[in-house]
Amino acid sequence: MTSIGVLLVLHSAFSCQQYRGLVSSMPSELVSIPPTDVVVEVGLGFLLCLVGQLVGVGSVRPIVGPKHKPIVAPPYQTRDFDKYNHRLQALRKQQQQQQQQQQQY
Repeated sequence: MTSIGVLLVLHSAFSCQQYRGLVSSMPSELVSIPPTDVVVEVGLGFLLCLVGQLVGVGSVRPIVGPKHKPIVAPPYQTRDFDKYNHRLQALRKQQQQQQQQQQQY
């Protein structure tokens, strides 16, 4: 299927070159616009190449295997998110203590 798509794209390129060769001898403003049959042929060839490659891939395997281990940073190396998460927890504890002290007065 992919080879048919490649052949269609190559044929459309050849047809476009022939068209430009014929039109270049004529005084016309439509030289830059390819004919519609060439555009349709390129689109069809591209779709055939795309479908051929997608069909040829075969079965898709899952990204995560059956023995998935969670990624944990070593204690001597922390990520920025971990630091931020700990700071947020500390701020929450501090706010709760302040609220409890205000309720006591």
